[in-house]
Amino acid sequence: MILLEAQTLSCHFGAKVAVQDLDLALAEGELVGLIGPDGAGKTTTFRMLAGLQRPTGGELKRHLGREGVSYVPQVFALAPDLTVEENLRFQGGLYGLPDLESRLTGLLESVDLAPFRSRLSGALSGGMKQKLALCAALLTQPRLLLLDEPTTGVDPVSRREFWKLLHAVHDQGVAVLFSTPYMDEAEYAHRVLLMNEGRVLVEGDLATLRGNLPGLVFRLVSSRRRDVQKALAALAPLDLFAEGDLLRVRFPEQEPGPLQARLAALPGVEQVRQVEASLEDVFLHALSEGGGHA
Repeated sequence: MILLEAQTLSCHFGAKVAVQDLDLALAEGELVGLIGPDGAGKTTTFRMLAGLQRPTGGELKRHLGREGVSYVPQVFALAPDLTVEENLRFQGGLYGLPDLESRLTGLLESVDLAPFRSRLSGALSGGMKQKLALCAALLTQPRLLLLDEPTTGVDPVSRREFWKLLHAVHDQGVAVLFSTPYMDEAEYAHRVLLMNEGRVLVEGDLATLRGNLPGLVFRLVSSRRRDVQKALAALAPLDLFAEGDLLRVRFPEQEPGPLQARLAALPGVEQVRQVEASLEDVFLHALSEGGGHA
């Protein structure tokens, strides 16, 4: 069942185009990632889908009622001078929720926040704040959960714990649309939309996107990265990404064996192997095809 549909949805702020011609359908049970750099239009998209920002064009259809959607913004939005419990009681009171006590207690126990119910929300760690924000969003038992970069600025351990919780929520049948700057998190999604400068560049499941990416991808290791980069440029790669001693390079389709031998022979190359295309490779290709830039 389709829960929400956007057709050519757009949002302009004067001459600035935040989102242009977005087409999106979210169905029951989906886990969908909206991926893109800062300024891509992700937050504006979430605000329109949540009913907080009026579109300037297109059509948005909700098939679940506004009360069936919960939105967790990128910035912690609960009252820092209220305790964990007070924040949840306040949120529940706004909606007149029945069985608030049992819902509140169950949610706090599920995210290991029960021992901190009397702590001021402003005194929580980043990971604990995100858990509390998730609890507040789940109080209304939504069918669709919108999460705008929920783990940005959170330490790696807390990120892992948050995603364990989110998978448990999704397993209960809640559809989830999330954005993230982390490509490893994006790979949790059943389907991803790669977005830049207000437009969706490409959409699909990860296997299909990887399979449709042309060329061969190699991973190189070198302590002389700059020298290797210059040598690689002469081989006309399609994409080249370097960080520390690691380089990822994509070439046009050709026989992989001879190409790997040429790469291994480059001065300064210590290791080289062919690897599967990553979502980052797909995104860089989509940017080049769409004329955008990261």
